[in-house]
Amino acid sequence: MRLRSTLRMITIAAVVLTACGGGSSSTEAPGDGNTVQVQAFDRQDYNADDFSAVAGEITFRLSQIGVQEHTLTVEGLEDQMRLVAKNGGTDSGKLTLEPGRYVLYCDIAGHRVSGMEARLTVG
Repeated sequence: MRLRSTLRMITIAAVVLTACGGGSSSTEAPGDGNTVQVQAFDRQDYNADDFSAVAGEITFRLSQIGVQEHTLTVEGLEDQMRLVAKNGGTDSGKLTLEPGRYVLYCDIAGHRVSGMEARLTVG
């Protein structure tokens, strides 16, 4: 009986950890390379540390996984795009970017220093 209970707990833990995903993988934009999908978690982290897209008009989609409000903006271009998502919501916007490296971050106080920052490589 005790063994069965232990195995059940290990299985549940494995399912939960798999569902949570990680915040350190690289994510390429799907399809034609002009959409960057970013998920923001209550643990103050994005779904990836590195994103990529093709130069030109890029669509950004921010999805909030949880209830805490998060934002997504591009360093140096804050006045051109600031996405806001909370309570499991989404937001989207577009920017035209030249090839280069950019920094995406959440501008809510304390979130960026807690890890809500990612790199965007535009090729």
